[in-house]
Amino acid sequence: MYKTDEDKYYISKTEMKEKLIALLGGRAAEKLVLDDISTGATNDIEVATKIAREMVTKYGMSDKLGPIDFQGKEPYEIQMFGENIGDKIGEEVKKLIDEAYENAQKLLIAHRDKLDLIAQTLLRQEKVNEKEFARFFEGE
Repeated sequence: MYKTDEDKYYISKTEMKEKLIALLGGRAAEKLVLDDISTGATNDIEVATKIAREMVTKYGMSDKLGPIDFQGKEPYEIQMFGENIGDKIGEEVKKLIDEAYENAQKLLIAHRDKLDLIAQTLLRQEKVNEKEFARFFEGE
């Protein structure tokens, strides 16, 4: 859905989680189809990790840690929130990434026929536009 200029910086937790799933879809597809992984998803993994980290440390979207902004704080300031808070932040970021990767795998498995069809199409024509892509899912 297109957002107006005033809404473009407003992103819900659900939208961010969906973005994580999309970003990890390439890696999940490699593993599913090739039973191997490559360096091809490096940038997507980097972006997904940054988003997950910001969800936890900047936007307070961790149920476990609550609505606290940890970004830009000195180490002593972060320690005010408890011992091993860095570990807890890392656990929450990893949890978001793991859930997104698992959801990407489930979606790809559920739609494996379409994944294969799209891959075959891309081998023939190199690009698929939005309308062409939507046609793969018509009639579901």
